[in-house]
Amino acid sequence: MSRKKCIFKKDKFDFEEDVSSSRCFQLSSGVQLKEIPSNGEEYLLKVIKERAQYDSLLECDYEKLHQKLSKKGAPNFVEIVKAPAPVTLKPTIEWQNIQVADFSNVRMYINKMQARDLLPTAIKDVEKTKFRVKDWEVLFDNEEPTMTHVVGVSQAIIDDGLVKLTSRMDSVPPGHTIDRRTGQWIYTLLAVTRYPHVDDTTDKLRSLARKCLEIRSRINAEDENAKEAATPLNLFICLIGRYFEQKDLAD
Repeated sequence: MSRKKCIFKKDKFDFEEDVSSSRCFQLSSGVQLKEIPSNGEEYLLKVIKERAQYDSLLECDYEKLHQKLSKKGAPNFVEIVKAPAPVTLKPTIEWQNIQVADFSNVRMYINKMQARDLLPTAIKDVEKTKFRVKDWEVLFDNEEPTMTHVVGVSQAIIDDGLVKLTSRMDSVPPGHTIDRRTGQWIYTLLAVTRYPHVDDTTDKLRSLARKCLEIRSRINAEDENAKEAATPLNLFICLIGRYFEQKDLAD
């Protein structure tokens, strides 16, 4: 295999790094290139030949890259500021630890019941179609959540449900909190959310937590029922921040 070099351009300093090294495997002299390899050496030879078709130099011009990714000199990424909350509405770490432990027990129970085929597996009403977000909306408006609604549903469909719930929370007036049924649906979907999960699910969870932070920040701490109104929001901020490890959003 010929020696290859990669050239990188970092800030205003150019440097060249030789990243080639000796082979990890040696090929027998009698190995022949085949369209469909039948053993490991033939497969490795095919990979080597395909790699030889690509350029041996890689160059990255950060100034040109920045011009493509940014608009009129604006930053490529803008950090979303975490919505503040009165100290009196934030939960204690002891309370949060209890909620995470209880939530973990719920998830373990669901997993055990699924493993023993003791939970219903029929997917009720939510179909795997392009209209599945609308299917969730009908359920959120008319039914209390049950395991029948969520067990066996793919994570992609669960993500759709999380997106719809987050968007529905836009209608919460300042000073108010989410209604009981919405809270039940959020908890139910979180209980069956796969973990570890892919980036798409992480984005949905973070959007939900940020919405809860936003709603909580608009609650007047002086109101008589302020702590009660903040409790469901604190719960979901806690679970997403601590159980699902989005710690920068946790209290």
